[in-house]
Parts: sequence; structure tokens; C-alpha cells
Amino acid sequence: MGAAAFYRLGKLCSRAPARVSLAALLCSLALCLGLLRVRVQTDPQALWVPPTSTAAREQARFNALFHPFFRVQQLIFYGADSAATDLVQRAPLLTLAEVETAIRDARVPSTRVPGVTLALDAFCYRPIRGKGCLVTSPFQYWLGNATLLRGDPDIKLTTACQTTDEALKQRAPCMDQNGVPVMRSVVFGGLSRDACHANPDPCGEPTPQAKALLVTFLLLSDPANATYTALVEEWEQRVFLAIAQRASDALRDEPFALATNLSVADAAGTPTVSSESSLGPLDAGSQADMKLTFMAQRSIADSLVVQTSQNAFVVVVSYVVMFAYVSMSLGRFRDPVHSRFGLGVTGIVIVLLSLGAAMGVSSALLRVEVTMITLEVVPFLILAIGVDNMFILTNEFDRLKVLRGLAGSSSGSGSGSDRATEALMLERVLGETLVNVGPSIVVAAVAECLAFAVGVLTRIPALASFCTVAALAVLADVALQLTWFTAALVLDAKRVRARRYDLWPFMRQTLVLAPPKPKPKPKPTNSSKRALGSRPDDESARPATTSSSSSSAGVIQTFVVKTYTPWLMKRSSKVLVLLAAGLMLALSVVGYRHLPLGLEQDMAVPTDFYLHEYFQAQTRFGEAGPLAYIVLEDAMNYTDGRVQADLNRLLDELARLDAYIQLPIFSWLHTFNQWRQMRFFLRDKIAAGQCDCPEQPMAPFAYELLAPTSSSSRRHAHAHADVTPDALFYPLVQNFTRILIDSQCCQQFGLCGAQYETDIVFTTAADTSGGSVASVSPTTTATATTPATTATTIATGIKGSRLRFQVNAMTNQTMFVNSYFYLHQATRAWSARAVSGRAFPYALYFVYYEQYTYIQGVALQSVLLALAVVFGAVFLLLERDARLSALVALCVLLLTLSQLGVVFAWNQLAPAATTSVNAVSVVNLLASVGLGVEFCVHVAHQFAFSQRHRLGVTASDHTAHALARVGASVVAGIALTKVCGIGVLAFAPSMLFRVYFFRMYMGVVVLGAFYGLALLPVLLSLVGQRRASGPDDLSSFLLSEERDDDE
Repeated sequence: MGAAAFYRLGKLCSRAPARVSLAALLCSLALCLGLLRVRVQTDPQALWVPPTSTAAREQARFNALFHPFFRVQQLIFYGADSAATDLVQRAPLLTLAEVETAIRDARVPSTRVPGVTLALDAFCYRPIRGKGCLVTSPFQYWLGNATLLRGDPDIKLTTACQTTDEALKQRAPCMDQNGVPVMRSVVFGGLSRDACHANPDPCGEPTPQAKALLVTFLLLSDPANATYTALVEEWEQRVFLAIAQRASDALRDEPFALATNLSVADAAGTPTVSSESSLGPLDAGSQADMKLTFMAQRSIADSLVVQTSQNAFVVVVSYVVMFAYVSMSLGRFRDPVHSRFGLGVTGIVIVLLSLGAAMGVSSALLRVEVTMITLEVVPFLILAIGVDNMFILTNEFDRLKVLRGLAGSSSGSGSGSDRATEALMLERVLGETLVNVGPSIVVAAVAECLAFAVGVLTRIPALASFCTVAALAVLADVALQLTWFTAALVLDAKRVRARRYDLWPFMRQTLVLAPPKPKPKPKPTNSSKRALGSRPDDESARPATTSSSSSSAGVIQTFVVKTYTPWLMKRSSKVLVLLAAGLMLALSVVGYRHLPLGLEQDMAVPTDFYLHEYFQAQTRFGEAGPLAYIVLEDAMNYTDGRVQADLNRLLDELARLDAYIQLPIFSWLHTFNQWRQMRFFLRDKIAAGQCDCPEQPMAPFAYELLAPTSSSSRRHAHAHADVTPDALFYPLVQNFTRILIDSQCCQQFGLCGAQYETDIVFTTAADTSGGSVASVSPTTTATATTPATTATTIATGIKGSRLRFQVNAMTNQTMFVNSYFYLHQATRAWSARAVSGRAFPYALYFVYYEQYTYIQGVALQSVLLALAVVFGAVFLLLERDARLSALVALCVLLLTLSQLGVVFAWNQLAPAATTSVNAVSVVNLLASVGLGVEFCVHVAHQFAFSQRHRLGVTASDHTAHALARVGASVVAGIALTKVCGIGVLAFAPSMLFRVYFFRMYMGVVVLGAFYGLALLPVLLSLVGQRRASGPDDLSSFLLSEERDDDE
């Protein structure tokens, strides 16, 4: 876009400002109609997990083979004095039993589906056919029976699997009411050995002390069933969270006083079936302070809603502060004619409409889902860019008005020819304004838009959404700035000339005291040249004076011209700036290697939301991490001895990852082979009527012989040995999974096949003829996600199976990232060496942590590509000067890198809340590129402008001209505006806002001011001068020929 085009655009906006403003408004509103189709995405997985990622594909495969991972609800009871409290005591356990029983027994009619009663039984996971819900809890040591707990003579020994209670001795120790083992590390937190309690069995488990008690409810998940999901979410809200919140409040007010009010109310507020326990009054002497924190599956999504509502207030306050600053800075605050509040309102409306138009186009045409990061970050970004352009346009417009003698108010009695002359002069002023500053505004916008467009190429949905909306918002903003805002400048100038009040233009100022006389126009010099295609006089290219309609801008302008620029051009100052840039670069190089990966869980939720306390308690007391699996697929041939040897090696390799895995690893094949090895012993027991284990073939399978090393030797074994045909292997495995938990076979001999029923997906005869895979389901409840198979279905193979284990307690994000990495590394290495089949690990959190295996590369790629397009845009649109473009790109690169150093320094100063490398920080790095361009490109353009018009001799002269022209606008338009707006974020209730937005954006402002107004001018003065345009200062700088005095 050439100078002539900018001049014609200025004339158009000046001749018909009202029509231009109306047209811009109508176009913006039309684009904003797309907001009717906007969809805000709050699902964490949809935000951060690319649908084509490896983890997402593995999750889909896991869900297809088995069922979607459970909906987890958890209670954590912990002592108020965690250093001294031992909760393995009767009173705390009875309190836990009361709350657990209340949740189990609650019945609430649904308000969403008439006739449906919400109850735990309708949604819970049943791992064993015909048994109850799986609830992992210390209460299960007593089979969920409060009478057994109250009457137990020694609860410590019971939790050590050495009960002295006669009723509990009739069952296998440490088994819950369904026959599932109670895992100590899962139900207790802050575990230690109770050295004060006598243990009659020195070889048994030690009696425990625990600082926390954990209760976990597992519910079935069916994301594809909207009705089921709505009902289970309603149960979580109206039953689980309601009871947990009441219990938590009661414990804070009066420890252990719960027995009166744990009932659940229906929609009308009337109590329904009571959830009050019949435990009776508790012994006051045995009570100790205890707290309760909790989490439901829906809690993360709920926290996003709460955080959004809280942050909305902060964002509004920030906008109001920035609006007030802009309005006061653009005009004279106490002058009703020159206050320019209306102009400030117009600028803010333009920013908001730019954002609305961008989101409308993204939603309606591009089908992009808007995220909360987009709603929270893009407005700040566009406001910074928009306000900067407002200051640059306004200051240049005011400067040229002074030169044309249009700064004051007219008498109002002029003739029609005088008014026509004034209108013509305003046309020339606006045209010259756009010729002088329009190119840098367009260059900055194009560079920023292309830089954000690069981010769309990333695989992280939230980042791609942000970049799409940001790129479109930048384009919309610059289009409205160059049309609507410039037209508003003309209307405002005409209002001032007519002495009409700001915001009340129908009222005129009738008395003017001592109007300021405009300064006489300076005579043009012969050395000045006109801008190409423009029609302004030569004085429009002269350096800016300190005259300005804005008092604050005038102060900044005076400081920049008379104090800052002369100081910066000294040799000692240049050395200081270069040294500071080098030190910041060194800090960034050192700090980058120490930035952690991940996003701390408690930082992602508001500090006053119940999840914040839960995450802290979980990190503090957790002894076991989430449930994890190794999935075996691709129809492995389990009758091949080599395959079974490979699986044994896999178990050995996984056992070596004890830093991340808790042993044992539950393997159906290992237990099945134990059953096979005991077949002769069990045959005698069955014959004597002492065992109810199912019968099995006595002849070995081929793989049970001496391990054949090849398929030929295996065939030889089939031909010369009395072996059981391989065809009977899979029906036998199926029969093994039907060994009930409460059978003698399980209770006395530990051969509990039913616990593996959900870990195997059999291929049946129907599958071989084109039917579907029948998977064994834990339940036949109507709300279950997987249908149950019938007892007559005969297995012909195994389509997929899984191994189960717990990962260790995840105390920090590094453990989450490393557990994902090393488990995948082990299974990939095993799959590459295995005879057949493939294995992959799966845990619910894996889909969120795969990004950390490549996010550093994504960040580097995005920043480098963004810098490349910045260089290209500046080169093509600004003088085609490779040296100037390289200097701008270099400063933007250094600004972005220095952000890493600033983050590292913040982390050292405030280690309690650290900034990590994640998608949010990568978004902010890309925003740093965009804002860096805004800080640098205007100075570079004015430097090139000064060279083209020969407004100086040396590079320092051109640099001084550039700072005089736009330095004050950059300070007032970006730096101070953002300081006002970002300062409010320091008081946001969300730690995410404080750590990732306040810290990083304040860093952008400080670094942008340094690199754009200090380092770039220094580099321009040293190496920015074209040889044909005159000498630069590099040689004198290196030879120490430059003096430090002002001349």
C-alpha cells in the first residue's frame, strides 16, 4: 500500500467522516452476527489434546476395547494438625463411615428426567458380576459395616490384615465387601509405621499411622450418551458434592458432629430419603480436629465456570482503568471541549468490535471453538495494539494540525469559504497523517497477523483457536483504526473547532478565555522532499515538536526529546544498553534449561474454590497415583510360548520402573498360569470335596512344555506329546474368569479369576463370522456402557487384554511427565522386539501430558516461523531494507527469549508459584512476538522515513528523529496503557491469571520498552544507516571517537 493510497484513504475519511464511521460500524456489526453461533469450549481434553495425537488414539482404542475410564469422585479426610494427627482411630473412621454411608444411601428424584431416581447404584462401577459398587475406602476393612467397625477390638491390627475380630476372620483378610483387595496406599495418605502398637506377627504387615483417609467412588462413564452423562452429573452435583460440602462445613464448625444433617433435599428443598447414619453419638474424648476436602468428575469444568465469572470482573476493571487512562491521555482532562472522552470511547468500542468480528468469523465461517484463554488474552492483546495505533494517529494528527494552524477553536463567524478552507486543510492533515504513520501501522498489523497465523499450524487446539481469533482480530482492528478512528479524529477536530462540548456536542462553549495562539508555520526548507504520491508540504516531514493537545503526552514527548534521546545517544549509554541486552540473553539461556514442564493442578483453579484445597491435600498426602493399564492388542497368540515369554519380560521391564509404578502389576495371564500349575493339587482337593475350583484339562498346553524355540519344534511337541489342543485355551481362560471372589478357590487358594473379567475382551464364534466383539461387562445395569455377555458364549480368541497397576503418587508435574514418557518408552521398545502384538500404556491423565513431549519443539517452531514472517513482512512493506528488517526481527527475537529469563527470575523469587512451559505460556510467547513487533516497527519506520527525506546526516540523527516522532506514542500507547491494565491482574483471584498473565505480560511491557526504545535505537544508530544515505556511528563507537557530552 503506497503513500498515494494512504493519502487518498485520508481524504476519503475526511470528506465523509460520518458515512465512513457508519459504514464501519454496520460492517462490524454484520460480522459480529457470527457470535450467535459461537461455542465456548470448556472440556479440558478438547482444549489441550489434539484429536490426532498418539495419546488420543490410544485412549480411543482403550475405550473401544473396554469402556471409557471411570468418573472419579474422591473424599480426603485429613487432620487439622497434620504433623501430629493419626487418623487410624475409631472416631475419625466412624465419621468417614457416616459420610460414606450418606452418599451410598442417598436417593434423589431427578429434575432433568422425570421418573428417574438418582442413586449411586444406578451409576457405579461393579468390577465383579453380581456384586456391589466399588468404593475404595478404609471403611471397607470392616466390609462397609459400622457395627463391625464399632465392635472391632483392635482396628490397627485389622488394617494390618491381622484382625482379631471373629466375624472378619471368616473372610480373607483385607478384602472389601465385594472380595476386592483393599490397598493400603490407596485408602490411607501420609502413611508411616505405628511403632507404639504391638504387632503379634513379626512377619506380617506393620500397623499403620495415617495423616489422611481417602474414599474413592468410581462411576461408569459414557460420553456418547448425553442423557446418562446429564444424569450422572446431576447426581454428582446434588448428592455427592452436596453431602461432601455439608460434611466439610460441619467438620470445620464442630469436629465429628455430623450425625444430624447429612440428608439430601429434592428440587423443592424438601428432604428425601434420609442419609443420616445410625452410628449414634461419638465419644467426645476421642475426637480430634479433622477436615474434609473433595472432588467430583465435574469439578474441573465447574471450576472453569467459576474462574471465568471471577476473571470477568477483573477483565472489566482492567478495561475501565485502560479506558480512563486513554481518555485522559488523548485530551485535556479538565477541559470540556478538549477532553476527548468520546474519542477514547470510540477507540475502546473499535477494539471490542474487532474482537467480536474476529470471533464471529471464526465461529460462523471457520467453525473454530472459542476458549477461555482466547476470551481472556486476545482482548488485552488487541487493546494494546489498538491503543498504540490510537496514540500514534492522534499525536501525528495533532502535530500536523499545529503546523496547519488548526489546533485552536474557531470564532464560529467565518464565511462559507473559510469553512471550506478548513475542511480542505483537515483533508490534507489526515492524508499526511496516514502517509507518515500508516505504513508502520499496516506493517505491524500484517507481521502480527502472519505471526499468529503460524500458531494455527500447532497441534494444540487451544493454541490454534487463540491464534486464529488473534490473527483475525488484528486485521479487523487495523481496518477499523485506519477508517473509523481516523474519521472520528476529523469529527473530533471539527467539534473542537466549533467549541462544542465533548460527549455533549449539541452544547457549545460561549466564552473562551485567552485562547492559545497557534505557532507560526515554519517555512519549508529546500532539503525536504515530499512523500511519494502525497500532497503535503515539506514541514510535515520535520521532527515532532513538543506541542500536543495532551498534557501527559506532552510531558512524555518533552522527556523523550530533551532528556532520554540525548542520553541514549552517548557512547557510555550505548555500551550500557548492549551490556544489559547481553546479560538478559545470558539469563535466558541459563533459565530456559531450568523451566519445568506442566501446569500445576492447584494453579488452574481459583484459590477460593474447593478444588484448590483438594489438589493441595492430594499432593501432600497421596500415597498412590491414578490407576494405569498396559493394553495388549492386535490379537496376540497367547498359546505361543514365545509370546508368553515376551509378556513375562514386559512385566520384568515394567517392574524396573519402580520410580513411577507401584507393585504388584495385576496380570490375568500370570494368575491363570498359577491356576494351571496347581491343576494336579486342585484335582485332589476337588475330589475330596475341599475345593470348588472349576475343573481343567490335566494335559499341558504346548507352551507349558519345555519352551520350544521355534515354530517347527512347537509342531514337533504337538506331534509327540500328550498336550491339550490350543483351541481349548481361550474357553479355559474364559472359564477361569468365572471363579467367583467369595468361592473357596479364591478365598483359600488366591485364584480369583473374576477380578480379571473386565480385563479381557474375547473374540467369540460370532466374531469370526463377521459379528461384533463381545466384551465381558462388569454389570448388567441399564446405564452401563458395555453389554454383558451370556454364559453360553464360547471364546475363540482374545482381541485385547490389559494389565493393571497403580502409578506412584504424583507430587509434581515432572512426575506426571516422566511417568508418561518412560512407560511409553518401555512399551514401545518391547513392542519392537516382541514376536507379535503391540502394547501401550494408558492412564486417564496421559492425554494431557503427551503435549509435553513436543511442546518445546512447538514453541521453538512457532516463534521461529513467526519471526520469519515478521522479517518478510517488514522487508516487503517497509522500504525493502534487509538490514532494517533484520534489526527488527532480532529485537523481537531477543524480547521473546528474554521472556524466558524473566520467567526464570520470577520462579526464583517466588518458588511457591512457578511458571512452567505449557500451552498457556506458549500462547503468551506468541503474544510476545506480536507485541514486540508493535514496540519496534514504528521506530524502525520513522528511522527509514528520516533517511528517505534526509532529515539528518548521521544514523544518530535519524534515530533521534524516530524517537521524537513515535517514542512518546509507544510509551503512552503500549507501555503505560498495559501497565495500567495488567496491574489489575495482580489482584485476580486466579493464580493462573497472576502467574501466567500478570507476570508474563508485565515482562512483555518492560522488555518491549527496553528492546523497542533502547536496544533498537542503539542498533539503528550503529548499523542501521545505509551506506548511500550517510555514515553510521559504528566506526566511531568502536574507535572510541564519540564523546559523551551533549553538543
